[in-house]
Amino acid sequence: MRVTLIRHAEAGDDAPRDESRALTVRGRSDARRLGRALARRGVRFTLIVTSPLVRAVQTAEIVAAAVDYRGRMPAIDLLEPEAEASEVAAYLETVADEKSVALVAHEPILSAVAAVLTHKPRYPSLRKAEALRIRLPDDGPTAAGSLRWRVDGGTGKRERLR
Repeated sequence: MRVTLIRHAEAGDDAPRDESRALTVRGRSDARRLGRALARRGVRFTLIVTSPLVRAVQTAEIVAAAVDYRGRMPAIDLLEPEAEASEVAAYLETVADEKSVALVAHEPILSAVAAVLTHKPRYPSLRKAEALRIRLPDDGPTAAGSLRWRVDGGTGKRERLR
């Protein structure tokens, strides 16, 4: 399974509750740039899962449109900022038949998930509108995954990781 962790793009601070914060103009632009960069590289998803927070849902919708994803896009509480990374890994086991899964969420959950999936003590925080690809071995999410690449939504540039 290929897992792509995507951090939401820049959000404003003008909402009454954190959960309601929407993307800024820059955030929408960065999310589009990220989606186009993924599409140019032929990235396709068989499943996109998002945090229920507005900024993550909006980022997921913009990226999905750019990569021509037309499938379901469940919003799950397991991807909220302070959720447990081990529970996200367990969730991935339930969708192990999917070939390429995108998880659109926040920090610190995304770096914690990267650490759990790669069996590292920790992973640096993802930047806003950054995508990180991890390849999980065929024996599932319990085996150590390998980092493949990252894409910066601000620049659209991809960096190989090995």
